[in-house]
Amino acid sequence: MTDRKTTIETGPDDISEIEVIDVSVEEEEAVNLAGFAPPREPKYEWGIAVKALVDLLNDGSHPDTPVGGLLVVKDTVGEIVRVGYAPEANNLPVYLVEFPGGKLIGCLEEEIIPVLGVRSAAPGRMG
Repeated sequence: MTDRKTTIETGPDDISEIEVIDVSVEEEEAVNLAGFAPPREPKYEWGIAVKALVDLLNDGSHPDTPVGGLLVVKDTVGEIVRVGYAPEANNLPVYLVEFPGGKLIGCLEEEIIPVLGVRSAAPGRMG
């Protein structure tokens, strides 16, 4: 932030000095200064069928499976049942996916892909 003083004239006999504070910062700096990143819009909506792009391993959130243990194998199809955000991961979208057997797993966008494609902005067209 840069502070500077500027002299302005508002009339023939009135000269005032004001302080100008430069508050323009880059968006990334604003995120770092505030400690907050706005959530990124999710690519996928709840209710769509997705498949796992990789083997999904336990990060410790499934107590019945050892940490690092296999939860779902690659190409297993599931359904997005909820979309949320992970504040600890810069507010990235997290998809709660129900896989066969009722197994609920939180997935990032790079771990899943829609079975029928991604919806486009044009009605009736898949992207």
